Amino acid sequence: MTAVQVYEKRRRRRESHNAVERRRRDNINDRIQDLFTLLPDTMIDANAKPNKGMILKKSVEYIRQLQHMLQSQSNRLHELESGIPSSMAAAAAAAAAAQPHQQQTSGGLAAMLAGAAGVNSSRPQQHHHQQQQQGGDATMTGNGL
Repeated sequence: MTAVQVYEKRRRRRESHNAVERRRRDNINDRIQDLFTLLPDTMIDANAKPNKGMILKKSVEYIRQLQHMLQSQSNRLHELESGIPSSMAAAAAAAAAAQPHQQQTSGGLAAMLAGAAGVNSSRPQQHHHQQQQQGGDATMTGNGL
C-alpha cells in the first residue's frame, strides 16, 4: 500500500467517524428539543434562553410531578372504590366496562397529559436540521453535545 492509499484510507475512516458522531449529536439535540416542546409554559422561564441542562432538569421535574399526581389520583380512586358498597361497585364496574377505553380510569394519564397538564404544543420546534439549512449554528447553547 502506498503512502497516498494509507492517507486516503485514514481520511475516509475519519470522515465516516465524523458523520456517525454528527448524527449522534443531531439525534440528542432533536430529542432535547422534543422534550422542550412537551414542557408546559408554567415550567419555562420566559426571560431565560433555554439550554440543554435546563430543558433536561425541567423535564425530569415535570415527569416527577406527573408521577406524583398519578399516584395521588390512584390512591384517591382506591379510597373512593373502597367506600362504595359491593352492589354499587358492581354497577359502577359494569358502567365503566360499557364506556370506551379512554374514559375508564386507565386512560386518566393520557387525558391528564393531553388536557389538564397544559402541554405547550404551540411553541415552535426548532430542530437542528432547520438551523443548519438556515446557516445557523447547529448546537443549542449549553453543554455542547
